Amino acid sequence: MKKSFTSILIFFILAITAQNKKIVATYEVVANLSNQPIYIKAELFIENNLSLYIVNPKNVKYEKDNTIVYSEKEDTYIKYSYSESDNIFYLFKDGNQNLIKHTSGNNTKFLIEEKVYSFNWKIKEETKKIGAFLCTKATTYFRGRNYIAWYTNEVPVNKGPWKFSGLPGLILEIYDEDKIFSWQLKNIIYPFKENFELIIPNEKSYQKIKLKEYVAIKEQNSLDYSKRITTKLPQGSIIKDMKIKRNGIELIYEWEEEK
Repeated sequence: MKKSFTSILIFFILAITAQNKKIVATYEVVANLSNQPIYIKAELFIENNLSLYIVNPKNVKYEKDNTIVYSEKEDTYIKYSYSESDNIFYLFKDGNQNLIKHTSGNNTKFLIEEKVYSFNWKIKEETKKIGAFLCTKATTYFRGRNYIAWYTNEVPVNKGPWKFSGLPGLILEIYDEDKIFSWQLKNIIYPFKENFELIIPNEKSYQKIKLKEYVAIKEQNSLDYSKRITTKLPQGSIIKDMKIKRNGIELIYEWEEEK
């Protein structure tokens, strides 16, 4: 009983300490949709209950980065600035308001709003080391894919890359069971001592839209494109199915599963 109480007290102290510390984490994202995997650099900025996840298309490449760097020094200083390119993907998460805002990542200039997803995590007993951190395994389901995550209590924030969150420590690695999409921590600065603003640059220039509306627009655009393609097919061609099959990270949404 005494040992259990001590563990809870230590975790509580760490959690309070982490609330006043900023974190900058860099992930390597892998999209394995074809014979040539795409490797993408993504940055995650965390302060208290807010976070900003950024993907710049200039950081997309076709070679794996095998280096992993962990920086935990108090005197580490790196300047960060956000670009205002229309093609940069921003995802802002406000845990206080249970709100996610993210850009469409292309020239349509949409700012999509949705609620923070309530992940149903199953924490396992299995552990492994990632760099200097001891990590625990957890699994969950999210919009059509089953995921395996590795998180560490040594960085006690309930955050992770992209939309993932809800574990009692930072997610260092996560991938779907088919290993089509994966995120792996490559660098972390904790605590981070420079100032940064957790904002989406030039946010007012985006058209605000709810997630369900945005998905409907994307589906209609895909259908319209398919119809244009069919007009160029030889006369007499038979089209069996015009439905567009999704192959992105999100395959099916909550309102579709309910049906």
